[in-house]
Amino acid sequence: MRRQIPPLTSLRFLAALWVFVFHLYLWHGGKAPGVLDRLLLAGPLGMAFFFVLSGFILAHSAAGTDPLGSYRAYAARRFARIYPIYLFVLLSSWAFVGFAGELGESPIRSGVAHGVADLTLTNAWFPQMFMGGFIRNGTWSLSVEAFFYALFPLVFFHAKGLSDRALVIGIRWAVGLLCFFSLMGKYVQPFDPGVRFAVFYSMPIFRLPEFVAGVFAGVLATRDSVPAPTGRTAVWTVIGTVLLVIIFAKALPEVALGVFLVPCLLVVFAYFARREDGPAVRLFSHPVFVFLGEASFALYLVQLVTLPLFAVHAKAMDRNQAVALCFVVTLALACLAHLLVERPLRPLVARRLSPRPPA
Repeated sequence: MRRQIPPLTSLRFLAALWVFVFHLYLWHGGKAPGVLDRLLLAGPLGMAFFFVLSGFILAHSAAGTDPLGSYRAYAARRFARIYPIYLFVLLSSWAFVGFAGELGESPIRSGVAHGVADLTLTNAWFPQMFMGGFIRNGTWSLSVEAFFYALFPLVFFHAKGLSDRALVIGIRWAVGLLCFFSLMGKYVQPFDPGVRFAVFYSMPIFRLPEFVAGVFAGVLATRDSVPAPTGRTAVWTVIGTVLLVIIFAKALPEVALGVFLVPCLLVVFAYFARREDGPAVRLFSHPVFVFLGEASFALYLVQLVTLPLFAVHAKAMDRNQAVALCFVVTLALACLAHLLVERPLRPLVARRLSPRPPA
């Protein structure tokens, strides 16, 4: 069984790009033709991609191991995976974009609380911090990921003891609950629309089904008793999902669209996890694609700084030119941040925090 799956790394770039283009589209004003408009406005589904993939990759990589037995080493790797580049971008955002907007009647205490929540990756648990116009508009997803990382050993320990049938039923329940929470959050009143969106879009507990579905599917993908999806199945699943997203993009909340996307992702992930050859495998195993996938986390974070900076300082430019320039600059800075910050610091931090072997 392969521990590294290059095509899945490459696909991270497409998801990060989808989210980034969605944000650019909102800044541009959102005036694309109908079908393209629906696809671009479905950009938040890129977050579902990351949550499902996190569960799938962690479970697939942990096959035959016991994360509970080496929790400190596991936690060190996860911390090193996200925190160094996150802290770099967070401090950059505070310096170049600002810290926060209105802090209420007790600005010092509120500011300290904001800073603590940011530094401890707990800001997604406080919906009032979301949609404030600053970096926490996007870093909520890291708070969600941190919650998933903490729970993973327990979820995996339970999942690997389940039968194939029980895992499939668990995936169905996860997808159903994802849709249920999202729809109930939209239609149960009264609820301020902004708070409602923040709660049911960014609150970690409501995104947990995506991660659990990924973990269960990752365990299934390691078992010889489960046949791998064929290329034809994967292609038609993707095509059907794109059509369903286009049709329902404006009828369902963003998270509820996962009822279509999550099963599609699980088929695609299982295909790439079990196949080592084929046109799609070769394409997404290309070194350029893999590098962009490795830099996708930096791309997601860097845009949270460049977008507000361009929105403020490029007002004199033509909007199309400003959007194009922002796209190029963000991609270039993300690659640099990956090469100069993320890539060298990740192994260094992991080594420093991992338990030392006995002498």
